[in-house]
Amino acid sequence: MMFKAMKFRQLTTVVATTALLLLSTAQAQLVTPNTLTVDDNKIQAKLTLSSLIEVDLSVEFENSIGLNANNIEITAELLDPTDLTITSRLPSVLTSAVSGFPVLVSISPKPDAGFGFEGLATVELYTKAIHYTPTIPWRLFTSHNGGAFEDITVLMSSGSIRARGSTGQFSDFIILLDNRPSTTVINDKVASLSTTVNDNRDEIAPLLEAAIDSGINDIQSALAINDDDAALTAVDSLITLVDSASGSQIADVWRSSGDLVNVKGLLLTQLQTLRFSLRTL
Repeated sequence: MMFKAMKFRQLTTVVATTALLLLSTAQAQLVTPNTLTVDDNKIQAKLTLSSLIEVDLSVEFENSIGLNANNIEITAELLDPTDLTITSRLPSVLTSAVSGFPVLVSISPKPDAGFGFEGLATVELYTKAIHYTPTIPWRLFTSHNGGAFEDITVLMSSGSIRARGSTGQFSDFIILLDNRPSTTVINDKVASLSTTVNDNRDEIAPLLEAAIDSGINDIQSALAINDDDAALTAVDSLITLVDSASGSQIADVWRSSGDLVNVKGLLLTQLQTLRFSLRTL
C-alpha cells in the first residue's frame, strides 16, 4: 500500500423544522471534548453542549500515521439559526436541521502535525437527545472547507440514534432531516460520483479509470429504466473494484497538510452512501 509520508431528550413528538425555526433564542456555543481517547487507528470523544444535549463521536481509520490527541482538534456547537454560513450550505430547502439536535461537529487535524490516513475513515455520531424513528429521514452529512453539505450516510439506527458514514477527508459533520425525494438523492449522489472521477482523472490509472467509467455507466443505465436492483448490483461491483485498487492505481492518501486528494476514500464514501440510498428505497 502506498502511504505518502499520513447528544435534550427528544420532545414527546419529534419536531424537525428548518434551521430558521431552531432554537431561535439560543446562543451558539463552541465546546471541546470532555473526554478524548486515541487508540491505534480509532478516536473516541464525548462532547457536552448542555445538560440536555450530548454527543459521542467515534472515528476509525483503516490505516493512519501520526495519530494522537495533540494532532486532532474536535469541537461541537449548537447551530445559530440565522447563521448563513450554515443555512446557505444546506443542499436543498427540503433539507433542514433537527430541532432536538441542532449540533455541528467539526474535526480538524492540525495542518503541520504530520497526520495522515489511507482510504476510508468511518465517522459515527451517537446521541440520546433524539430517538431513532425509521420513518423519519434523518441522515448524516458532511462539509469540507465551508462547502455544501453532502449526505454520507451508511447507517441510521437506534440507541437512541446512531448515525454512521465514511469520509476521505475532514471538516464538519451534522445530522439533518432530508425530505428530498429518493430519486433526487440518488441522482445527486451519482452526479457527485461522476464529478469526483472527472476532477481527479490524473490520479487514477488508465485501466482502472476505464473500469470505473464503465461501472458508473452501468449504474446510470439501470437507474434510467428504474431497475434499482441492477443499479445496486453495479454499485456493489464498483465498490469491490475501487476497494481492491492499490495506491499505485489510485491516489489513496489524505494528510493534514492538505496537499493530497484521497480519491479512493472519496469514491468509496460516495459509493457506500449511494448503496445505502438504493437499499432504503
